[in-house]
Amino acid sequence: MVSNLLPYASIVLGALLALPAQAKEGDTFRPFVSYTRNYDSNLFRLAESEYALVPQRSDQYGVLSAGLNMDWQPGRQRIIASASKNQVRFARNTQLDYDGSDYQLKWNWRLGNHWSGQVGATESVTQSSFSDLVGLRINNQITRDNRFASADWQFHPRWNVGLGAAAATLTNSTVQQAPLDYEDQSVSATLGYATPKGSKLRGQMLRVEGEYPHRLPNTFVDRTYTQTEYNLLGDWNVTGKVVAHAKAGYVKRENDTLAQRDFSGLAGRLSADYFPTGKTALNWALYREIANSDDLNATYQLNTGTSLGAAWRATEKITLRAGATFENRSFQGDTGLVVPGLQQRDEDTLGGSLSMRYAPVRMAIIDVGLLAGRRDSNMTANDYNFHGAFVSVRADF
Repeated sequence: MVSNLLPYASIVLGALLALPAQAKEGDTFRPFVSYTRNYDSNLFRLAESEYALVPQRSDQYGVLSAGLNMDWQPGRQRIIASASKNQVRFARNTQLDYDGSDYQLKWNWRLGNHWSGQVGATESVTQSSFSDLVGLRINNQITRDNRFASADWQFHPRWNVGLGAAAATLTNSTVQQAPLDYEDQSVSATLGYATPKGSKLRGQMLRVEGEYPHRLPNTFVDRTYTQTEYNLLGDWNVTGKVVAHAKAGYVKRENDTLAQRDFSGLAGRLSADYFPTGKTALNWALYREIANSDDLNATYQLNTGTSLGAAWRATEKITLRAGATFENRSFQGDTGLVVPGLQQRDEDTLGGSLSMRYAPVRMAIIDVGLLAGRRDSNMTANDYNFHGAFVSVRADF
């Protein structure tokens, strides 16, 4: 569906760009081009004991991107679209060179005064993170396709109900990673309430059915799963300077084979944005979430972590940013595979970044930054540490 929809989206965008006189005030069609030069001291995320085996573990690579963003509002409708292509080229490990892409199309529709919703699709092609490949030095591209639709009925000034449906696929380009390909379909129902001050509270029921289509049936891996969630969602304007968002609920995940691989428990995410001054912003998040496992010795993984970000607009043209993250990934769901010395992974990942943005003119942005990180695992071969730097230039026309 996505591959059929996106070419037509490009044709529509081209036709609209060819008729600028018909665009109304407030319509936005903005092309852009950017180039980023990156340095990474440990590109393949190797443990220190593996350094001697891979002399070219550090590398520089460039990312050249070009695309178009659209934000068009015909009447009460709003259509948001973007299309971009990028070339990634490595200085030393040229076997990793690849071309990526990112396409998005979303229609925020409204019918009368009581009905609204979204219809959209996205498609992206990116390279696998080497921290997830765990020692595999392969050029694996991941293609992600998503389609979604929703409808909300505001049957009362403060109350609304909604229905949604979505479908997603993830495809790996290499044979080694093909068993991690998956497809899922989800449906959801919500009941929401809005306070007089603009805060929102919603109850949600979500059901997901997923499948790993390229896994062969056997005793030790699952090919299908069903996940049911009962969530409470909230957005609060705590004060004029603090906005909080929360998702908390009960998650039950059942697989197609042994019950010992199932999961049931609490999961959620809490985040807050704080604006102490007109030039300063802070963001904090705390989460405990279940995710598909990228390890065939686990059925799922439980990710628990926190992040903190800060931004300070020092002048009209200069903005400083800093960020820090911590995450524990616990690989769970007993596969029943008994191999001496083999255990399920449990790892802590710590990362930090510091950057400066300079906007010399309205259409141009220059970013420079430093970043570093490390992972500590109960499997020493999965430990790593790295540091890096980047310089990026972007122009919006």
